[in-house]
Amino acid sequence: MPDIRQLKQFIAVAEEKHFRIAADRLNMTQPPLSHSIKKLEEELGVLLLSRTKKKVALTPVGEVFLAGAYETVGRLTQLESDTKRAAAGMMGRLKLGFVGSAIYQALPETVRKFRASYPDVELELNEISTINQIKALGENKIDAGLLRPPISAQGLLDVITIQTERLVAVIPETHPLSSNVDINLSDLSEDGFIIFSYDTSPNLHTLVMLACREAGFTPTISQTAPQIQTQISLVSAGLGVALVPECAQNITYSGVLYKNIKAPSKHIETSMAIASQRANKNTLVDAFIKICQDNDGLQT
Repeated sequence: MPDIRQLKQFIAVAEEKHFRIAADRLNMTQPPLSHSIKKLEEELGVLLLSRTKKKVALTPVGEVFLAGAYETVGRLTQLESDTKRAAAGMMGRLKLGFVGSAIYQALPETVRKFRASYPDVELELNEISTINQIKALGENKIDAGLLRPPISAQGLLDVITIQTERLVAVIPETHPLSSNVDINLSDLSEDGFIIFSYDTSPNLHTLVMLACREAGFTPTISQTAPQIQTQISLVSAGLGVALVPECAQNITYSGVLYKNIKAPSKHIETSMAIASQRANKNTLVDAFIKICQDNDGLQT
Protein backbone atom coordinates (compact mmCIF):
# COMPACT_ATOMS: atom_id res chain seq x y z
CA MET A 1 0.00 0.00 0.00
CA PRO A 2 1.32 3.48 -0.83
CA ASP A 3 2.18 5.71 2.09
CA ILE A 4 1.37 9.41 2.41
CA ARG A 5 4.91 10.35 1.31
CA GLN A 6 4.46 8.51 -1.98
CA LEU A 7 1.01 10.03 -2.48
CA LYS A 8 2.35 13.57 -1.99
CA GLN A 9 5.20 12.84 -4.41
CA PHE A 10 2.81 11.52 -7.03
CA ILE A 11 0.54 14.57 -6.64
CA ALA A 12 3.52 16.89 -7.15
CA VAL A 13 4.61 15.10 -10.35
CA ALA A 14 1.04 15.01 -11.67
CA GLU A 15 0.56 18.73 -11.04
CA GLU A 16 3.96 19.88 -12.34
CA LYS A 17 4.04 17.39 -15.24
CA HIS A 18 7.81 17.30 -14.85
CA PHE A 19 10.02 15.24 -12.54
CA ARG A 20 12.74 17.88 -12.01
CA ILE A 21 10.27 20.67 -11.22
CA ALA A 22 8.35 18.35 -8.90
CA ALA A 23 11.62 17.36 -7.19
CA ASP A 24 12.49 21.02 -6.61
CA ARG A 25 9.05 21.61 -5.13
CA LEU A 26 9.56 18.67 -2.78
CA ASN A 27 13.10 19.77 -1.84
CA MET A 28 14.65 16.55 -3.12
CA THR A 29 16.68 15.45 -6.13
CA GLN A 30 15.11 13.94 -9.23
CA PRO A 31 16.53 10.36 -9.16
CA PRO A 32 14.98 9.40 -5.77
CA LEU A 33 11.66 10.89 -6.89
CA SER A 34 11.68 8.95 -10.17
CA HIS A 35 12.59 5.78 -8.28
CA SER A 36 9.76 6.33 -5.74
CA ILE A 37 7.11 6.80 -8.45
CA LYS A 38 8.40 3.76 -10.36
CA LYS A 39 8.24 1.67 -7.20
CA LEU A 40 4.67 2.91 -6.60
CA GLU A 41 3.63 1.76 -10.07
CA GLU A 42 5.29 -1.62 -9.54
CA GLU A 43 3.51 -2.11 -6.21
CA LEU A 44 0.15 -1.29 -7.79
CA GLY A 45 0.89 -3.20 -10.98
CA VAL A 46 -0.32 -0.33 -13.17
CA LEU A 47 1.15 2.50 -15.25
CA LEU A 48 0.19 5.83 -13.68
CA LEU A 49 2.27 8.13 -15.85
CA SER A 50 3.28 8.21 -19.50
CA ARG A 51 6.78 9.63 -19.80
CA THR A 52 8.54 11.41 -22.67
CA LYS A 53 11.81 13.37 -22.69
CA LYS A 54 9.91 16.65 -22.46
CA LYS A 55 6.93 15.98 -20.21
CA VAL A 56 4.97 13.62 -18.04
CA ALA A 57 1.25 12.95 -18.48
CA LEU A 58 -1.32 11.02 -16.49
CA THR A 59 -2.67 7.80 -17.89
CA PRO A 60 -6.42 7.18 -17.51
CA VAL A 61 -5.60 4.97 -14.51
CA GLY A 62 -3.34 7.72 -13.18
CA GLU A 63 -6.22 10.22 -13.32
CA VAL A 64 -8.33 7.91 -11.15
CA PHE A 65 -5.41 7.39 -8.77
CA LEU A 66 -4.80 11.15 -8.52
CA ALA A 67 -8.37 11.82 -7.41
CA GLY A 68 -8.02 9.18 -4.71
CA ALA A 69 -4.63 10.54 -3.68
CA TYR A 70 -6.08 14.03 -3.19
CA GLU A 71 -8.89 12.63 -1.03
CA THR A 72 -6.60 10.40 1.04
CA VAL A 73 -3.98 13.07 1.69
CA GLY A 74 -6.74 15.54 2.59
CA ARG A 75 -8.27 13.12 5.07
CA LEU A 76 -4.94 12.24 6.65
CA THR A 77 -3.99 15.91 6.93
CA GLN A 78 -7.33 16.68 8.56
CA LEU A 79 -6.94 13.69 10.88
CA GLU A 80 -3.52 14.89 11.97
CA SER A 81 -4.85 18.40 12.55
CA ASP A 82 -7.91 17.15 14.46
CA THR A 83 -5.77 14.89 16.63
CA LYS A 84 -3.44 17.74 17.57
CA ARG A 85 -6.39 20.06 18.25
CA ALA A 86 -8.07 17.42 20.43
CA ALA A 87 -4.85 16.91 22.39
CA ALA A 88 -4.68 20.68 22.91
CA GLY A 89 -8.29 20.78 24.13
CA MET A 90 -9.60 22.46 20.96
CA MET A 91 -11.85 19.57 19.92
CA GLY A 92 -13.81 16.80 21.60
CA ARG A 93 -16.85 16.53 23.83
CA LEU A 94 -17.51 18.08 27.23
CA LYS A 95 -20.34 16.77 29.40
CA LEU A 96 -21.49 19.48 31.76
CA GLY A 97 -24.04 19.30 34.56
CA PHE A 98 -25.74 22.40 35.97
CA VAL A 99 -28.26 23.27 38.65
CA GLY A 100 -31.43 25.02 37.51
CA SER A 101 -30.44 28.38 39.02
CA ALA A 102 -27.32 28.45 36.80
CA ILE A 103 -29.44 29.24 33.74
CA TYR A 104 -30.04 32.83 34.86
CA GLN A 105 -26.42 33.92 34.66
CA ALA A 106 -23.56 31.47 35.32
CA LEU A 107 -24.43 28.98 32.57
CA PRO A 108 -25.15 31.35 29.66
CA GLU A 109 -22.17 33.57 30.51
CA THR A 110 -19.64 30.74 30.66
CA VAL A 111 -21.04 28.67 27.80
CA ARG A 112 -21.11 31.68 25.47
CA LYS A 113 -17.45 32.47 26.16
CA PHE A 114 -16.41 28.80 25.98
CA ARG A 115 -18.07 28.31 22.60
CA ALA A 116 -16.43 31.46 21.27
CA SER A 117 -12.99 30.12 22.25
CA TYR A 118 -13.64 26.44 21.45
CA PRO A 119 -16.17 26.32 18.58
CA ASP A 120 -15.29 22.73 17.61
CA VAL A 121 -15.98 21.28 21.07
CA GLU A 122 -19.34 19.56 21.43
CA LEU A 123 -21.09 20.57 24.66
CA GLU A 124 -23.54 18.15 26.27
CA LEU A 125 -25.56 20.06 28.89
CA ASN A 126 -27.63 18.32 31.54
CA GLU A 127 -29.73 19.99 34.25
CA ILE A 128 -28.98 18.02 37.43
CA SER A 129 -29.36 18.84 41.11
CA THR A 130 -26.23 19.36 43.21
CA ILE A 131 -26.68 16.01 44.96
CA ASN A 132 -27.05 14.12 41.69
CA GLN A 133 -24.14 15.99 40.11
CA ILE A 134 -21.84 14.67 42.83
CA LYS A 135 -23.01 11.15 42.01
CA ALA A 136 -22.68 11.73 38.25
CA LEU A 137 -19.13 13.03 38.66
CA GLY A 138 -18.21 9.93 40.66
CA GLU A 139 -19.65 7.68 37.94
CA ASN A 140 -17.97 9.66 35.10
CA LYS A 141 -21.35 10.55 33.62
CA ILE A 142 -20.39 14.21 33.51
CA ASP A 143 -16.97 15.88 33.27
CA ALA A 144 -17.76 18.97 35.34
CA GLY A 145 -20.72 20.60 37.02
CA LEU A 146 -22.06 24.00 37.98
CA LEU A 147 -23.52 23.48 41.44
CA ARG A 148 -24.16 25.13 44.80
CA PRO A 149 -21.82 24.26 47.72
CA PRO A 150 -21.38 22.96 50.33
CA ILE A 151 -21.13 19.43 49.01
CA SER A 152 -20.16 15.99 50.24
CA ALA A 153 -17.25 14.06 48.67
CA GLN A 154 -15.20 17.26 48.91
CA GLY A 155 -11.96 15.27 49.13
CA LEU A 156 -12.60 13.57 45.76
CA LEU A 157 -13.57 16.71 43.86
CA ASP A 158 -12.02 20.05 43.03
CA VAL A 159 -14.62 22.72 43.83
CA ILE A 160 -13.92 26.31 42.76
CA THR A 161 -16.30 29.13 43.64
CA ILE A 162 -17.05 31.28 40.59
CA GLN A 163 -19.90 33.45 41.85
CA THR A 164 -21.12 34.71 45.22
CA GLU A 165 -24.52 36.34 45.49
CA ARG A 166 -27.19 37.27 48.00
CA LEU A 167 -30.68 35.98 48.35
CA VAL A 168 -33.40 38.51 47.60
CA ALA A 169 -37.03 38.52 48.61
CA VAL A 170 -39.71 38.00 45.98
CA ILE A 171 -43.06 39.49 46.99
CA PRO A 172 -46.34 40.09 45.17
CA GLU A 173 -46.63 43.62 43.79
CA THR A 174 -49.75 44.02 45.97
CA HIS A 175 -47.77 43.28 49.16
CA PRO A 176 -47.87 45.98 51.89
CA LEU A 177 -44.08 46.34 51.56
CA SER A 178 -44.18 46.87 47.80
CA SER A 179 -43.16 50.54 48.08
CA ASN A 180 -40.10 49.81 50.24
CA VAL A 181 -36.72 49.83 48.53
CA ASP A 182 -35.24 47.37 51.05
CA ILE A 183 -36.93 45.27 53.69
CA ASN A 184 -36.07 43.47 56.89
CA LEU A 185 -36.49 39.74 56.66
CA SER A 186 -38.45 39.85 59.91
CA ASP A 187 -41.04 41.99 58.09
CA LEU A 188 -42.07 38.82 56.25
CA SER A 189 -42.60 36.74 59.39
CA GLU A 190 -46.37 36.70 58.96
CA ASP A 191 -46.22 35.66 55.30
CA GLY A 192 -46.36 32.15 53.95
CA PHE A 193 -43.06 31.09 52.35
CA ILE A 194 -42.61 29.29 49.07
CA ILE A 195 -39.38 27.46 49.67
CA PHE A 196 -36.95 25.16 47.88
CA SER A 197 -37.62 21.47 48.29
CA TYR A 198 -35.04 19.88 50.58
CA ASP A 199 -34.89 16.76 48.41
CA THR A 200 -33.74 18.66 45.30
CA SER A 201 -32.05 21.78 46.76
CA PRO A 202 -30.96 21.02 50.34
CA ASN A 203 -28.41 23.84 50.44
CA LEU A 204 -30.83 26.61 49.42
CA HIS A 205 -33.61 25.11 51.57
CA THR A 206 -31.30 25.17 54.60
CA LEU A 207 -30.10 28.73 53.88
CA VAL A 208 -33.66 30.07 53.82
CA MET A 209 -34.59 28.30 57.05
CA LEU A 210 -31.46 29.50 58.88
CA ALA A 211 -31.85 33.07 57.63
CA CYS A 212 -35.43 33.24 58.87
CA ARG A 213 -34.56 31.77 62.24
CA GLU A 214 -31.71 34.26 62.63
CA ALA A 215 -34.25 37.00 61.89
CA GLY A 216 -36.31 35.75 64.81
CA PHE A 217 -38.96 33.51 63.30
CA THR A 218 -39.59 30.08 61.81
CA PRO A 219 -41.16 30.50 58.38
CA THR A 220 -44.59 29.12 57.66
CA ILE A 221 -44.09 27.04 54.53
CA SER A 222 -47.07 27.41 52.23
CA GLN A 223 -45.53 25.60 49.24
CA THR A 224 -42.32 23.86 48.22
CA ALA A 225 -40.99 24.05 44.68
CA PRO A 226 -37.72 22.76 43.18
CA GLN A 227 -37.31 25.48 40.54
CA ILE A 228 -36.85 29.22 40.99
CA GLN A 229 -39.21 30.09 38.15
CA THR A 230 -41.91 27.96 39.79
CA GLN A 231 -41.48 29.79 43.08
CA ILE A 232 -41.73 33.18 41.36
CA SER A 233 -44.85 32.05 39.53
CA LEU A 234 -46.46 30.97 42.79
CA VAL A 235 -45.55 34.34 44.37
CA SER A 236 -47.22 36.04 41.40
CA ALA A 237 -50.31 33.93 42.09
CA GLY A 238 -50.44 35.34 45.64
CA LEU A 239 -49.53 32.11 47.41
CA GLY A 240 -46.72 33.60 49.49
CA VAL A 241 -43.24 35.12 49.35
CA ALA A 242 -39.88 33.56 48.50
CA LEU A 243 -36.14 34.01 48.93
CA VAL A 244 -34.16 33.30 45.76
CA PRO A 245 -30.60 33.97 44.49
CA GLU A 246 -30.31 37.52 43.13
CA CYS A 247 -29.48 36.20 39.64
CA ALA A 248 -33.20 35.36 39.43
CA GLN A 249 -33.88 39.06 39.00
CA ASN A 250 -32.95 38.45 35.36
CA ILE A 251 -36.38 36.82 35.06
CA THR A 252 -39.06 39.27 33.99
CA TYR A 253 -42.28 38.15 35.64
CA SER A 254 -45.48 40.17 35.97
CA GLY A 255 -47.02 40.62 39.38
CA VAL A 256 -43.85 40.31 41.49
CA LEU A 257 -41.21 42.61 42.96
CA TYR A 258 -37.66 41.83 44.06
CA LYS A 259 -36.49 43.38 47.33
CA ASN A 260 -33.04 43.51 48.88
CA ILE A 261 -32.80 42.38 52.47
CA LYS A 262 -31.35 44.85 55.00
CA ALA A 263 -28.39 43.84 57.18
CA PRO A 264 -28.06 40.39 55.61
CA SER A 265 -26.42 37.61 57.57
CA LYS A 266 -24.10 34.93 56.19
CA HIS A 267 -27.20 32.81 55.65
CA ILE A 268 -28.41 35.23 52.96
CA GLU A 269 -25.32 34.52 50.83
CA THR A 270 -25.03 31.64 48.43
CA SER A 271 -22.43 30.67 45.85
CA MET A 272 -22.09 28.95 42.51
CA ALA A 273 -19.10 26.67 41.96
CA ILE A 274 -17.56 24.54 39.24
CA ALA A 275 -16.79 21.00 40.38
CA SER A 276 -14.71 18.32 38.67
CA GLN A 277 -13.04 15.05 39.55
CA ARG A 278 -9.64 15.60 41.12
CA ALA A 279 -8.21 12.40 39.65
CA ASN A 280 -9.78 12.53 36.21
CA LYS A 281 -8.98 15.89 34.61
CA ASN A 282 -8.53 16.59 30.90
CA THR A 283 -7.67 19.62 28.82
CA LEU A 284 -11.31 20.44 28.02
CA VAL A 285 -12.30 20.47 31.70
CA ASP A 286 -9.30 22.65 32.54
CA ALA A 287 -10.22 25.04 29.72
CA PHE A 288 -13.83 25.34 30.91
CA ILE A 289 -12.75 25.91 34.51
CA LYS A 290 -10.38 28.68 33.41
CA ILE A 291 -13.17 30.43 31.53
CA CYS A 292 -15.39 30.16 34.62
CA GLN A 293 -12.66 31.71 36.76
CA ASP A 294 -11.90 34.47 34.25
CA ASN A 295 -15.54 35.37 33.64
CA ASP A 296 -15.91 38.99 34.72
CA GLY A 297 -19.58 38.92 33.72
CA LEU A 298 -20.55 36.96 36.83
CA GLN A 299 -21.74 38.85 39.88
CA THR A 300 -19.46 38.63 42.92
